[in-house]
Amino acid sequence: MFRMIRVAMLVLAVAHCAVAQQSKGMEEKRELDLIAPNSAEQEFTAIRDAYVEKYRPLFITAARAWWEANTTGSDAAFDKKQRAEMAIVELHSDRATFARLKELKADHLAADPVLARELDVMYRAFLPGQADPAVQKQIVEIENQVEQIFNTHRSEVDAKALTENDVREILGGTRDMKKAQAAWMGYMAVGAKVEAKLAELVRLRNRLARELGFRNFWAMSMVLSEIDGDDLIRLFDELDALTAGPFADLKRGIDQAMAERFGIAVDELRPWCFGDLFFQEAPPTQAFDLDDLFKDRDLLALTKAYYESIGLEVDDIIARSDLYEKPGKSPHAFSTDLDRAGDVRTLCNLKPNAYWMDTLLHELGHAVYDKYIDQNVPFLLHEASHSITTEGFAMMLGSMCKNEEWLVKVAQIDPSKRDLIIESARDKLRAEKLIFSRWGQVIVRFEKAMYEDPDQDLGRLWWDLKARYQRLPPPDSASRPDYAAKMHVVAAPVYYHSYIMGDLFACQVHQRIASEVIGASDPSRTCYFGRKDAGDYLKKYVFGPGNLYSWNELTRRATGEPLTAKYFAQQYVNK
Repeated sequence: MFRMIRVAMLVLAVAHCAVAQQSKGMEEKRELDLIAPNSAEQEFTAIRDAYVEKYRPLFITAARAWWEANTTGSDAAFDKKQRAEMAIVELHSDRATFARLKELKADHLAADPVLARELDVMYRAFLPGQADPAVQKQIVEIENQVEQIFNTHRSEVDAKALTENDVREILGGTRDMKKAQAAWMGYMAVGAKVEAKLAELVRLRNRLARELGFRNFWAMSMVLSEIDGDDLIRLFDELDALTAGPFADLKRGIDQAMAERFGIAVDELRPWCFGDLFFQEAPPTQAFDLDDLFKDRDLLALTKAYYESIGLEVDDIIARSDLYEKPGKSPHAFSTDLDRAGDVRTLCNLKPNAYWMDTLLHELGHAVYDKYIDQNVPFLLHEASHSITTEGFAMMLGSMCKNEEWLVKVAQIDPSKRDLIIESARDKLRAEKLIFSRWGQVIVRFEKAMYEDPDQDLGRLWWDLKARYQRLPPPDSASRPDYAAKMHVVAAPVYYHSYIMGDLFACQVHQRIASEVIGASDPSRTCYFGRKDAGDYLKKYVFGPGNLYSWNELTRRATGEPLTAKYFAQQYVNK
């Protein structure tokens, strides 16, 4: 469940970059428009306009082909997408343009804060392009191949080709150990299909990063996304210390429940016993199975009712979206803005269960974020401030289907089962957040280590990390390419920290809305249902600015303080 990257990885690695300069916003820009621009600003404006004239149609072509490729799996769409991405690589390889951008940026010649922001975004878009264009094009080509493999992979189990939804249903419901193992192994087989391609991608990404003066691709990605790598690891160490004890207690209960489900001893548990492919979600151990809430419900109707109650219209987004399974279609879920001018849509593979209820709310969270960016924000900045902010908001909205107010007012749960359902939902949400936090530790630390030393035994590294942070037993052999079965590791690299940091951002924004905007006495119990002032706050302080501000500055403006883990701890760690 992730926001799919729409064009070449090298382009989009910087598309969500936050920059250090603080923009004073569109209001101040309007005031500055009254002042004659200096010669440097005039020169940059000419460079920017020439760039946007070329980049905008390539961006739209790549995005539309990407949508077609992921909804059909067709070779023609993937070929069209790859050609557009190659053209973007060539555009960003212009050394003369980059040299002038570098000079303008170094001399701080742009006084207009919006122009300064656009200059920084362009600089970061062109920086990776200064590496060998042939390497960049190789990366694009292999990523397209990998994406198509993931989209068309079906798990072979008992001579049947199973979709990812089929595998999820088996893992989530079966009591047959052999059946669970077969389904899990069938999906993990995609790792063997792409293992060699991932190794080549890592080699090429590292080569590119070193050409540009970085130690490796992970280090480059941190700089381009304006995150200090050491600070990131310190944050994850802090979260590790914060969650390790509560997670261990939770995991002991899960182990006992799963052992009873399969009729085995706890020490016989294996990774296919936990109801999920990667143990990134909470297995159904609560007193009430939340899937029962949605098995006969219209997920779209519930989602629309909720969003509209807080003043966020989604009918137009849903009308453009592709929401159900079909052959060749990506089995994942994502949202995309195809033109930065209103063509926002989502891809899902809906089934009537709690997972897809959460996912639909999540993906439409991304979609409304894009939809409500202020129309006056220029094309280059007409996107989320950072993957942290859009993932955070989407995760917050996805979790609302386990919120007490949402269950009562949107899902309209049976009053006779109200207390049981609310308690089960609260326990499940806490479990999900703890489990996902620990899973995030695995991905972030695995990718850092992989790019630092790609020749090590990556299968063993993967299972060592899963044992440490998820307390998960390995399959019989740990030297397997199961790490390559995770789409993010292969095709959306060095992105996963955005989910974890996004959760912190979401908790902080939720606290602000609950306490300062709607005056809720207990933030954990509200979903803002019927409160359009909550939607107005989001439009003004989170969505509207687009990428005018760095994610740090946006966080301070929206919540009154820098990013902190304390609200995550209040909501999900401390009982």
